[in-house]
Amino acid sequence: MTTISFDLPDIVLESYQQNIPNLIQDIKQSFIIWEYTNGKLSLKQSADALNISYREFVELLWSRGISIDALNKHELNEQYHDLIELLN
Repeated sequence: MTTISFDLPDIVLESYQQNIPNLIQDIKQSFIIWEYTNGKLSLKQSADALNISYREFVELLWSRGISIDALNKHELNEQYHDLIELLN
């Protein structure tokens, strides 16, 4: 895994105060969701990147108001094969 460093505005750090692990997790989740919604990662790849289950990732998307029912044919086929793989 690659580590990336970047500067955050002080106001962001202040809002998390002593809960930096939550800040790191929120940033990672947001980035993975961004990559998923831009078609760079599948649902399974996104779940794997966050070390959570497929279902947990779908629930994370739903909790952020992101629907997965707007997938194109290619994405649906990919998701279908990912689900079959998970069931085997």
